[in-house]
Amino acid sequence: MIQLAARQNPRLGAARSRWLAARERPTQARALPDPILTYTEMIEPIQTRVGPLERSVQLMQPIPFPGKLSAAGAVATEHSRVRELEYHIALRDVVAEVKVSYAELAYLDRAIEIVEQNQKLAKLLSEKAAAAYATQDGVEQDTLTLFDTLKAQSSLAQLAYDKITLEELRKAEEVKINSLLSRRPEWVVGTPRSIVFRPLAANQDVLFGIARVRRQEIQAAIHRVRGAQHASRLARLSQVPDFSIGVAYSFIGNAAGPVAGSGDDAVGLRLGFSLPIWGRKNRARSAEAYHQERAARHERRAATDDVMARISKVYFRLQNAERLVRLYDGSLIPQAEQALKIAEQWHDTGRDTYGRLLEARMVWLNFQLASQRALVDYEQMVARLEQLVGISLGHLRTREVVK
Repeated sequence: MIQLAARQNPRLGAARSRWLAARERPTQARALPDPILTYTEMIEPIQTRVGPLERSVQLMQPIPFPGKLSAAGAVATEHSRVRELEYHIALRDVVAEVKVSYAELAYLDRAIEIVEQNQKLAKLLSEKAAAAYATQDGVEQDTLTLFDTLKAQSSLAQLAYDKITLEELRKAEEVKINSLLSRRPEWVVGTPRSIVFRPLAANQDVLFGIARVRRQEIQAAIHRVRGAQHASRLARLSQVPDFSIGVAYSFIGNAAGPVAGSGDDAVGLRLGFSLPIWGRKNRARSAEAYHQERAARHERRAATDDVMARISKVYFRLQNAERLVRLYDGSLIPQAEQALKIAEQWHDTGRDTYGRLLEARMVWLNFQLASQRALVDYEQMVARLEQLVGISLGHLRTREVVK
């Protein structure tokens, strides 16, 4: 599913195209301006000693002051790197969303399965309780059996509602996954693999360190700072003149009288330079570049502070989910299994009612459902941490497996 999303997601396609477009800008920025070719046709030829000047052709090549083209190219290069990081940000976010939705789909499938098990059990016990109630004569026993029957039937109604809700949630999750894969909403998503518990062997400080180095938003802010620095240098260079060099070819007609060199065309060398005399404009350009650089530095700091706060919040939820997984697997589910065995024994020997057995069985199943929810929450928090730090954390996950 991740591979499909990487190939088909339109947001990724747009981000990649913007990156590829930005890669072409440095070459353009470093290139010399286009030469200028001018042609002049004299309405009234200008008389010269050797004949009338009838027309002229000039070819000029503007040449920016040394350093301007390299600075402009550096600005464009940093912009291209930011676009590349924006593409990786989009890819990272889509991958995280796929992982979160995949885990949620796995949970919903497991939840529907557990609800169906509860339905079968409740239906069976309801039928047994109804049959027992029909054969009892004692008032007290009749009351207990009737209570068991009503309790089983109410559980059936609640479970039917839960199943409908879970199935609708699954359909909504399928639509979300199909949107990430750029597929039609009604396409059927297959059954995901079961989620297993693989602890993350990294504390919060390790995650902070990874994010400072690998978080794409922080890297993009660094390149924006560098781009602003090059833009400041380019703004300072705007106060120095640019040059232009070229040639002029003048077409001379024949002179009226016998003159040496009559009709000889003239060739000249032209040299020019700009006059950056509008100091107010140039100072404003430099001031703008200075403030843009300061803004980029603030954005870099803000990106770092923001990701640290978000990692801390998600890491807390990760730890809480891990505690719940271990609590259910190591304590609550085994205890519920033991209670269920006791309830089954007591029911078989007539020491307890159908209602108690139903309750013990549902507690056991619900603990399994809660354990699965905690397990999926853990997997989703790992995906969110990967999104925050900017890389996959698979190499930091242990092989401990808790089903």
